[in-house]
Amino acid sequence: MKRIFTIVVALCVALPMFAAEPAAFTANQPMANPQSVVEEEDDTYEWEFWWEAGFDLASNYMWRGYDQSYTGNMFDPSFQPSLTLGYGKFYINLWGNASLLSDYKEFDMFLGFDHENLSVTIYDVFCGVGADFGAQSFFDKEAHNLTATIDYTFFDRLRLHWATTFLHAADRLPNGKRAFSSYFEVGYTQPFGEVMDMEIIAGAAPWTGPFWMAGPRVMVDGAYMLDFDNQPQGFNVTNLSVVLTREFDVNGVGIPVELGYTFNPTTKRHYALVKAGFAF
Repeated sequence: MKRIFTIVVALCVALPMFAAEPAAFTANQPMANPQSVVEEEDDTYEWEFWWEAGFDLASNYMWRGYDQSYTGNMFDPSFQPSLTLGYGKFYINLWGNASLLSDYKEFDMFLGFDHENLSVTIYDVFCGVGADFGAQSFFDKEAHNLTATIDYTFFDRLRLHWATTFLHAADRLPNGKRAFSSYFEVGYTQPFGEVMDMEIIAGAAPWTGPFWMAGPRVMVDGAYMLDFDNQPQGFNVTNLSVVLTREFDVNGVGIPVELGYTFNPTTKRHYALVKAGFAF
């Protein structure tokens, strides 16, 4: 993981970036040749430096149909700050999470590329619960995972997502072979004018995913926890969601608001999600 972290730091220095759209380019050039001006605009736009910062407060940290406290509880308020630094279509995204009730913490580093309807990322996750998080060395490779994702959107409505984990100490099958835990998702967005967007999501594990999948809740030390000792095998649907979103603009500051419902057929858990924040 030292090698992975060194690469990330080097890229941070060389290519400042982060997950958001750059501000629109305004040209101050004569319009003698409209075609050449468009080409110059596009070229300048693609190679601008840009940045974005934001903060979300969520009623729970949901990921792939699982609450990340892995207790199965619907309510676990989470603070989620973020920072994006970008250069053209490339970006670095730094994202954090601090949950209150479960004391779950996470720090993610993304390297990403966006072009039209295509998005590709490689990201590293450093996470833990309570004292376990603070006691971990950031340079301990067993405390990290490396995952690659690809997204493509058709007709600005139909989104396809695929993610595969390539490096993680626990991502192994019982026979010791690397599992390459993966997840795929299909989302369809229906706008309702300027009122809101509604996205319908279905996500699943294409094969056994020991890195991130868990079974239904069991009693552990007097508390209910999702079961990692008896993980689901093979193909499993984990995420059926409906999400309503709208972003308000107040003096140039974006205020995204999200309401969602998730059912995880694998754990048979239902969740309601409320999220709000700001971005500038």
